[in-house]
Amino acid sequence: MALILDVARFKYPPHWVPLTLLWEAMNTTDESTGLLRGFMLVSRNTSAPSLLYTVSCGDERWKSMAKYCVEDVPNLLKDESLDNASTLLSHLVESLPANAGDLIKWVIEVRRKEEGGSSLSKEEQERLNLKEKVLQEVRDTKLFRVVHELQYPKPPRCSCSSSSDEESLAQIAATMCCQGAAFLAGNLVSRDGFCCRETCIRCVQANGNGLKTIISGTVISEGNEQGVDLLLPTSLSETSPGNSNMKNGVVKYPSNADILTVLLLVLHPSTWFGIKDERLKAEFQSLVSTEDLPVLLKREILHLRRQLHYLMSCKGEETSEEPMPPSP
Repeated sequence: MALILDVARFKYPPHWVPLTLLWEAMNTTDESTGLLRGFMLVSRNTSAPSLLYTVSCGDERWKSMAKYCVEDVPNLLKDESLDNASTLLSHLVESLPANAGDLIKWVIEVRRKEEGGSSLSKEEQERLNLKEKVLQEVRDTKLFRVVHELQYPKPPRCSCSSSSDEESLAQIAATMCCQGAAFLAGNLVSRDGFCCRETCIRCVQANGNGLKTIISGTVISEGNEQGVDLLLPTSLSETSPGNSNMKNGVVKYPSNADILTVLLLVLHPSTWFGIKDERLKAEFQSLVSTEDLPVLLKREILHLRRQLHYLMSCKGEETSEEPMPPSP
């Protein structure tokens, strides 16, 4: 027997039916769609599907970036003058839309300032450690090294030099503080009416396991002030093995180079079939392959790839005729 719990309980109260009868009912065609009714199995995920990154579609700006990924990139790859991976990447980066950062964004944990005090809870520390591990795994990839060298061909003149990523962090911090304050106030749709007056970066103790970075902001809405903390993941080390030449150029927190690296890994493998030069195709496919990625990063990339696929499907667009890979 199976228990039927209809969403319209006032019209269809709970009742028991034989399992064979339920199966026969599902094995019929829905006249409005022409498809079998079928069933769906729903279960709780044992871990967070995404740790550090997510596909963002909060507004319509993502569409131009989605078009770039699905239509523009395959056309750019047809250029027969492309002869190495750096040239190919440079060609792709130069053609990026102005709002390239609107498709994939990094996820930051938000809390009220008064709730956190001067330390992190055990749960906050565990979640932040996982984010930091994913960030470091992104930076350990060969693809990240190529992307970083492309974006930062020369090391900064001194350690105090201001970079575009540092400026971007200040802007992101202000935006995220407003979004966090709006979320904590129960506004899940818009941050309109929230203004970030100031932000600062500080370190807090993580239960005796060293210091963690937090961005604190003061947000004003309708004359009221709200203190907000953003738990900022940072890379676990200055550099990865074999990357000592990058140590002066890599910022510790998530940067544009990280996002671009993740985006290239997320694009479906069939995206690169259009590269004319077979040697270059093999070289680039090796760079963007998910086969040898660490478990956490691979799970992150495959989840983002599915997000992008479903997002396109909902909008009536096709990203690929091949099925999405299953969860690891």
